[in-house]
Amino acid sequence: SEVHAEGLARSVELRQQKWRIKQREMELIASKNLLLPRLDVTGRYRFLGLGQDLAAYPGDAYNPAANTSQVINGTDAMSTLATGDFQEWEAGLNLSIPIGFRQPLAAVRNAQLTLARERSVLQDEELEVSHQLADAMRDVDTNYTLSQTNFNRRVAAEQQVQAVQAA
Repeated sequence: SEVHAEGLARSVELRQQKWRIKQREMELIASKNLLLPRLDVTGRYRFLGLGQDLAAYPGDAYNPAANTSQVINGTDAMSTLATGDFQEWEAGLNLSIPIGFRQPLAAVRNAQLTLARERSVLQDEELEVSHQLADAMRDVDTNYTLSQTNFNRRVAAEQQVQAVQAA
């Protein structure tokens, strides 16, 4: 039983198959997650640059507090961005709930079938390793008995040679 347990623990094929099973279990969990509703939280904060040109305007930046009648014409966006007067933020929630569950249920069923197949392959491989170990142990036992018989035959032949020489 120790040899059997050691053989099952050290078999490379069995370890690889166990990792494949672990992978299939993770795929099943991932496909089950597709059945759940999804709630995403979004947020954004940014500085804005307003101006007629992008950069390199020699004039002043747009400042609505200094002069309310001032228009944006004749300003550049880079200097307006650097002043930090125009900032915006946004927060939101996005909820998506699948309706019908046709594709997620098919994915879950496919993952379950794949996992069951991999587990049955593992059982078959374990059974094969057990049979190989049993054959090897039987061969060891048979070879030990055969070598013991050959040793006894040699001892008997040596005794017979000594008896013939003494006669």
